[in-house]
Amino acid sequence: MRRTVVVLGREADGIPEEALDVLDAVVEIPMVGTGTSLNVAVAGSQVLYRLAGLL
Repeated sequence: MRRTVVVLGREADGIPEEALDVLDAVVEIPMVGTGTSLNVAVAGSQVLYRLAGLL
């Protein structure tokens, strides 16, 4: 069984550089419209929804 770890970054700083070095993949959620960021709960739920194969 393969395990997956989701790392969510802070709005202003993102994920620290030393953590990025050990990640297999990095995903940035594109923003459409006037918003400039997503709440971490919203961003996390979108990623988990996608990982669950529901999107």
